[in-house]
Amino acid sequence: GIRATIKDGKLTQEQENDRYLQNLLQIFAKHAQLKDCKVSLKIDSTLPMRSGLGSSAAFAAVVLSELAKFYDYELTSERLYDLVLEAENFIHGHSSGADPSIVVYGGLIAFKKGQIQHLSPLILKDRVFFLIDSGAANESTGEMISKVAERSENQATLQEIGELSQKMIDDLQNGLFDSKLLNQNQLLLEKIGVVGEQAKKIIAALQEMKADCKITGAGGVKTGSGFILAFHENPDKFEENLQAMGLPFFKTHLGGETDEKEN
Repeated sequence: GIRATIKDGKLTQEQENDRYLQNLLQIFAKHAQLKDCKVSLKIDSTLPMRSGLGSSAAFAAVVLSELAKFYDYELTSERLYDLVLEAENFIHGHSSGADPSIVVYGGLIAFKKGQIQHLSPLILKDRVFFLIDSGAANESTGEMISKVAERSENQATLQEIGELSQKMIDDLQNGLFDSKLLNQNQLLLEKIGVVGEQAKKIIAALQEMKADCKITGAGGVKTGSGFILAFHENPDKFEENLQAMGLPFFKTHLGGETDEKEN
């Protein structure tokens, strides 16, 4: 994940030139009614950027939370969500709010049009998932959203994606998990044009090994498409196969804590 340490001092030259960080500082100063934020900031991160794992939202949540502690500014979860959403709008053009909601509230949630519904993670508790790196995306989330919006024929497919998401939500609420829905979602994501050839080849190889999988974020087509979420009924054997393929990956649990293991 991401950790931040804030002290009295000043930013590095690199941080001074970071437009996203500068925007975060301006957002906080505005809401906390400060003239500016004169601080020293240290960031420790193991969360890859441009990989569909919500790194920009996580970064914003951590920095804003630590600024609030440093300046003794009361920051409720609702207020933090609003600030992270404002930051995400700056970098993506218009954020759906999904990434801000998960980094602020955590757990397993259903998110729709700004509304958050907490789901029980018990059905997923003992299931092992894999996050497999297909390579960082060359495009930003905002660029990929624009790419999808340009094609009117994508609207029907987006509707199908919504219906599929609702099916998984309904299943989880009823104590069911159908991993095959991941593959169905992946086909629809390929149809709207957000999955590059590199990720498609990896996913095809994973599915040959009887894994069910999909990309995690907005995707990318020029280079990589970010991380791929995969599930396999025999995780130990699947892990051996991933190691043999030389693919970078994490093991994780959905709706809970990530294992401290990286390959």
